[in-house]
Amino acid sequence: MAAMAEAESSPLFDQTDKLVIRYAEVLTRTCKVSDDLYGQLQARFTREQVLELCFLVGLAALVNRVHATFATEVDSVTRAAVGDAPFCPIGR
Repeated sequence: MAAMAEAESSPLFDQTDKLVIRYAEVLTRTCKVSDDLYGQLQARFTREQVLELCFLVGLAALVNRVHATFATEVDSVTRAAVGDAPFCPIGR
């Protein structure tokens, strides 16, 4: 998660990962996907996969907004798995 802040330069992510992260950031922050970005998605994924990705990013945004509204505490299992990793920068 911490590497997502610098996903473009991180060796942990391949080009597909970087495209998905860029798409998630754009959709979350602006709700506008440029023709160029959509073209990149189309070149890498089927139409059905782009649709599924769109729904996954949208669902994550919905869940994040609910947690932000109610200041939900992180459960012990998640806290143990994530540890002291900084928060993911998407949506900030």
